[in-house]
Amino acid sequence: MEKNLKIQTKEVAQSEVDTFISQAIQNSLPVETMEKLFSLRERVKAEQAKEAYVKAISQFQSKCPVIEKTKKVLNKDGRTVRYQYAPIEAIAEQIKKLLADSGLSYRWEVENKEGFIKAIAIITHELGHSEKSSFEIPIDKEGFMTAPQKYASALTFAKRYSLCNALGISTGEEDDDSNTVNKEKEPKSDKAKITFLLRGLEKNPKTKKEYEDIVKKLTELDLEEKNYGEIVGRLELLMAEKNEYDNSKIQ
Repeated sequence: MEKNLKIQTKEVAQSEVDTFISQAIQNSLPVETMEKLFSLRERVKAEQAKEAYVKAISQFQSKCPVIEKTKKVLNKDGRTVRYQYAPIEAIAEQIKKLLADSGLSYRWEVENKEGFIKAIAIITHELGHSEKSSFEIPIDKEGFMTAPQKYASALTFAKRYSLCNALGISTGEEDDDSNTVNKEKEPKSDKAKITFLLRGLEKNPKTKKEYEDIVKKLTELDLEEKNYGEIVGRLELLMAEKNEYDNSKIQ
């Protein structure tokens, strides 16, 4: 029996461990041996659940289409489209059956800190293994919305990013000629996107120091390469707030 306890977890099927436990109970083995067997069973179950999770995520990603950006944000004229994005409800609708077929589900935990909100997407497989992905965003102090609107906007944005990151979801525009043209004009690198977004927020720094200071003020992040992706995400949220505010005035 002690020899069997040394078998590596991955090499032991749960049914074998259950057999060991049944035999141990029948033979009235010491409590220490029973504890080792129960611990081994838990490790085996955890390994199997993790392997099932990895397979399920792979299955989901192989079938999940590129999510269409169907939500249109208009320019100040109220007619032309500034950009499009995939709202959280549209993402949920397009992935719910694929997730169910793969034995996966998701939920969020939310953490509030002074001036920040963090959404933590938790993806769980039916066998119990789960993994997390979080996205933290500052709640704009100088935004265009009321305090409740800014909170709700930041939370929705953080939920969307954390879920897409957790599941490896990609989003893309609808396949039409106008979007093809827009894609060609869209900045490619994160650094270029930062400049593009600052212009959209009506910020036009004239020096490198002024550029860095504006980015730090708006995002609470230093303008460093490791932060570029996070900076883009936070500036996009500010752009969404600004556009909603502008569009509400037009309407």
